[in-house]
Amino acid sequence: MLKPNKYGGDVGLVKEREGLVLRWYRDSLGKWTGGYGHLRKPGEESLTITPALAEKWLSEDIRIARDAAKRQFDVLPIQTENLLDTLVSVNFQLGTAWTAIHKKTWALMVAGKYPEAAQEAKNSIWYTQTPVRVEDLSYALYEAHRLGAEYDAL
Repeated sequence: MLKPNKYGGDVGLVKEREGLVLRWYRDSLGKWTGGYGHLRKPGEESLTITPALAEKWLSEDIRIARDAAKRQFDVLPIQTENLLDTLVSVNFQLGTAWTAIHKKTWALMVAGKYPEAAQEAKNSIWYTQTPVRVEDLSYALYEAHRLGAEYDAL
């Protein structure tokens, strides 16, 4: 079994990439956000964001991202724990419909063309907005590709 990513799995990766902000702020798309990248919902405007509330939101939000990531992961030809953790982070950041937005990247992933998918992700507006997040996916894809090739060589 592979070791989890250096951040301690999907929650650790999301926390590292999102950071904790104990106030409402506008994200790069102008959406009101707080805690660990939680998108504000109607009725939350007046809430004071505490560490406990941020953790509660993270637990709820990551469950949604994890469920979507697992469905996506199931159709991928080469699977690693790091790739699954990274898919959770991608779904957390971009939303669970990201595969409909980044169609070429997703199609290449499903086809097992992981290096090409990594390059396609780097050619996207997503990369210009948050390159570190795209680098996370790119690394996970290259790692899975390498491990798949090693397995095939056995």
